[in-house]
Amino acid sequence: MHAHLIDPQAMLRLRALCKLDHARVARLCGLSEAQVRELEADGQGQFASQQAKVQAALKIACALSGTQANGMPVINVFRSRAVGDGAGLQLPHFKTEQAPAPKTKFPDSPEFFKLLLILVVLVFLLVAVAMPLLYTLPSPPPKLS
Repeated sequence: MHAHLIDPQAMLRLRALCKLDHARVARLCGLSEAQVRELEADGQGQFASQQAKVQAALKIACALSGTQANGMPVINVFRSRAVGDGAGLQLPHFKTEQAPAPKTKFPDSPEFFKLLLILVVLVFLLVAVAMPLLYTLPSPPPKLS
């Protein structure tokens, strides 16, 4: 396996995007804090093998960014082999300051008001028509045996 397969900057940016510290990421993924720091610093020594290091990076990426239908993480933390120099592509910087647009609580569509009118009519029919009919019917005579 290639020694520089994991992109440490991508790992760092993913953790920063989720606003988590090293200890919380370690607890979330079942790793030690030193292992998380090694993945972000591209160091050696905390993992038994290169395959274990790649699996840990995959576990962190899947836990923090979610998985696609093929099981790979949504945010790629591995270097691309398509680049000629083998160093991988740099991820573009992303903005985290923008808040998502607030969602409307109730839709103001005509369909909503039609359904509301149908509900009101059904409640009226139940209370004003069906209930008085049920309580004003004469009770059946007792059965004699």
